[in-house]
Amino acid sequence: MSNSSAAPADKPKGVVGSLAHGLNIIMAFSKAHPRMTLSQVSEKTGMDRAGARRYLLTLVHLGFVVQDGRLFQLTPKVLELGYSYLSSVPLTDKAQYYLDRIRDQTGFPVALGVRDELYVVHLASANSDEFNSPGLTIGRRFPIAYASAGRCILAMMEKAEREALLKDIKLVPMSDMSVATISALNKQLQIIRKQGYALVDQEMQTGIRSLAVPVFNARGQIAASFNTFTFSNLVPAAQLISDALPVMQAAAEELQATLI
Repeated sequence: MSNSSAAPADKPKGVVGSLAHGLNIIMAFSKAHPRMTLSQVSEKTGMDRAGARRYLLTLVHLGFVVQDGRLFQLTPKVLELGYSYLSSVPLTDKAQYYLDRIRDQTGFPVALGVRDELYVVHLASANSDEFNSPGLTIGRRFPIAYASAGRCILAMMEKAEREALLKDIKLVPMSDMSVATISALNKQLQIIRKQGYALVDQEMQTGIRSLAVPVFNARGQIAASFNTFTFSNLVPAAQLISDALPVMQAAAEELQATLI
């Protein structure tokens, strides 16, 4: 287990390790671990207990974490960090009109996704009451190789950037239908690039089928993607494509015209 006070040998000059440790603690909390003891935080972050305790108490003092006996959990103040990002990205404001339009015209929930290293994260969404399923949640991150939004973005990247990224991806199949090799993933990416959209059928979760289209900026570079999902036993793939794809593609083209 690493010592929290020891700086990594390859840490770039000028990087503040204490800030990195504090952010790592915040990111250690999740849906599966909303409340943790000091020992759990230490284990999940790789810090020693003394270091983890100092950072936790600092976050408590700053109002980002609250302590209840032996348990620690995040406070709503953490949302300010995400809001600072969202409010600085014009894409989210511009996209909401199109997300609402896609939802209203198709009845499907839809989200805007962007790449975050080896993940795709939802920045905005428009959920539908017609589907008895969890909504597309803003801020939620998914593996870029298995989410339709992420796979769509991967496929539309410049070749050199995509190949460099694929070298860092470690595939961990999420269902019996998930691709399990980089070679198989590459074949899927070639299909997506040729057809202009990504259809991921039960690879993220059994019974869930998702569809994504690329959103390019004014220079023709991939900026984001629109994605939707449905239950595979309720909506056949052909129906999802016929009902949602034209509307999503039209919205993506119109959004591109507003971007710089």
